[in-house]
Amino acid sequence: MSKTAIKICPKCSGIKGKHLKEVLAKDDYSCGCFGKCLKKNPELEGKAYARINGKLVACDSRKKLIKKMVTAVA
Repeated sequence: MSKTAIKICPKCSGIKGKHLKEVLAKDDYSCGCFGKCLKKNPELEGKAYARINGKLVACDSRKKLIKKMVTAVA
């Protein structure tokens, strides 16, 4: 089984690495741009989002998104 790929953009996505330290191992996610900047995607305003296994996952809150990330790596 392949490893779950999670990528977050600390600048735009509403999630920073420090929010994940207690729930995910450092090698479970990476930080950096993944091409969904708020300037070009205004529909993501006010949402927390990340790329999980190549798909954009957006939630209304940071807590909900983190829960989806934890489920994805479990």
